[in-house]
Amino acid sequence: MSKTVLYIAMSLDGKIARIDDSLDWLYAVTGEGDNGYETFLAGVGTVIMGRKTYDEVLKLSDSYPYSGIPSYVLTRKDRRNTNDVTFTNQSITELIEHARTTHSGNIWIVGGGELIKSALDAQVVERLELAVAPIVLGSGIPLFPEGTRETAFILRTHRQSGQFMMLTYDVSV
Repeated sequence: MSKTVLYIAMSLDGKIARIDDSLDWLYAVTGEGDNGYETFLAGVGTVIMGRKTYDEVLKLSDSYPYSGIPSYVLTRKDRRNTNDVTFTNQSITELIEHARTTHSGNIWIVGGGELIKSALDAQVVERLELAVAPIVLGSGIPLFPEGTRETAFILRTHRQSGQFMMLTYDVSV
């Protein structure tokens, strides 16, 4: 059965991006190959992200990197769907239910902070796969914004990948 997975990297002080949404700090950290990214992506059947994250993803590549995987961008603004992406203002709960009944494979919650907060508040996250980078940013966008629902996790696996620490947690029920 598919799982709803928050797969993301953060700094030692819990930031997922700089204040300007930049990820330059992340690419400066040495990992091992792709740190298991391709293996993770092979199990993904649906991609869900917020609009700001989508805009940043487009800056990183000449083409949409998740082409061929049903992708949804949560936004409050009207945007025209593309061949690769459906823009929606559905609730995260409705969208997860739609993905479960329409697509196979894991549901990847990409980010950002507002979407992560909504997903945890709605209790739809089942697994957290976290790459911890050995850097303190001091300021930036937190993985868990202020007011995020208290959620307990159970550590399932941990491994080192270059300078990253890769942690897998299941949500405690």
